[in-house]
Amino acid sequence: MNIEKKKVLIKKSMAKHMNNTLLYMFWTIINKNKKEILLKNKKFENIHLGKRCFILGNGPSIKAVNFADLKNEYVFTVNQFARFENAVDIKSNYHFWADESFFKDDNSDGSKEVIETMKKISMDNADVVSFFPIGKRGFVTSHGINKNMRVSYFCSTYKLEDHMDEKIDYSKFTPQFGSVVQWCITMAIYMGFSEIYLLGCDNTGIANIVKSALKKDTEYDYGYVMSEAEKKRMQKLVNDKSLEAYVEAYLGELKDYRILYNYCLGRQIKLINCSAETVIDSIPRMKLDDVLNN
Repeated sequence: MNIEKKKVLIKKSMAKHMNNTLLYMFWTIINKNKKEILLKNKKFENIHLGKRCFILGNGPSIKAVNFADLKNEYVFTVNQFARFENAVDIKSNYHFWADESFFKDDNSDGSKEVIETMKKISMDNADVVSFFPIGKRGFVTSHGINKNMRVSYFCSTYKLEDHMDEKIDYSKFTPQFGSVVQWCITMAIYMGFSEIYLLGCDNTGIANIVKSALKKDTEYDYGYVMSEAEKKRMQKLVNDKSLEAYVEAYLGELKDYRILYNYCLGRQIKLINCSAETVIDSIPRMKLDDVLNN
């Protein structure tokens, strides 16, 4: 990239930062309560400075991981991790929900299952902190998901840009993503982790969408076993959104992984993909055994 083009990108990034700052100022005027809720996230800033963590996606390659090997590590889990039969073998420290599709009040069997799965995250692990979008706080409280659970919220408003250099701050606004794993990465950065390892991040979701659109079985496209209600919920999601929209979102996910890797690189943070199988080619690979034996 030539110098002039790089200067243009940096100027755009600076302008974006100014816009985000102004947006946050106006937002806090009319959302004082939400502002106070987000400020509570200050307690997570640099809480694990210089440590390493593992972020577990739900891709099929996660089945190759022995969760017991991570029992003494800092671990992030995501979405419906509680569906794993051996989920109790690992006591994750942090859990993220971000996808809008999980927060449905349509009284279907699939939605009811998701709500119970949300509650199950803390049943065998009372210490886990579960993060939810602040816009879904009403959903969380109305369904009693926050009972007997340590809950925190985040607010995502802007997209990542190439050469972005602004601090990621979970006590204010954060970037928005297409993959919940990417929220985990940015939270790990905010918490001060210097080494971030990905597992089960196959990023083959687009294949699942195509198969669902063709009404082919997607049972083996996740690390956990899908119930019939969950399969129907997934099929409905495909019917409610165009394949073009899914493909566009998938391209954004791949781009964001590249940007996040460069963001970490500029801060001397090691971001490594240890997933046994993955299509993410912008993040260096390592074998999990090599990491654990180091």
